[in-house]
Amino acid sequence: MAPFKPSMSGTLSGFFLGPRWYPDPMLRPSGSLLASSRAAQRRTLRLEVVRLVAAVTRKTAVAVADLVGTAADLLLMLGLPLVYAAAAYLTLDLPARLFAGRAHFSGTGLLVFLAAVGVSLLGLSRMLRGAAPVAPVRPKFARAMLLATWGAALLLTIADLAG
Repeated sequence: MAPFKPSMSGTLSGFFLGPRWYPDPMLRPSGSLLASSRAAQRRTLRLEVVRLVAAVTRKTAVAVADLVGTAADLLLMLGLPLVYAAAAYLTLDLPARLFAGRAHFSGTGLLVFLAAVGVSLLGLSRMLRGAAPVAPVRPKFARAMLLATWGAALLLTIADLAG
């Protein structure tokens, strides 16, 4: 066995690890190769901040999209029955007024009438196809309410012409 020789740092590594476990001159990393250098720490910090900002931005965008979707669903659920009712009334009342000589259609009146007819046809076609209602009710109830809306629109049109 070779004679004992202390390592360059003065430790007794040769005694415990045996002789010539590693060569005497050893290369040590320095500068940017060390993970603990200030430049590497700043770079890592910047990278973590960028990742955090990106994650917060993504999560905020998802939350805003969910909020807008919920608001749109709520608006449809609460507003569509009212739109159907107004469309049914206008679909029946505007032509009745025209035939009774009480009103004359302008360009805007014609557009309102066409929009009302379009919405009414949409509601009726959804009912006839048996499409699921927008509001969280049973389809039978939604159909009954749509027909009741048309009945109320007819009664209001008759009352409007009689008065």
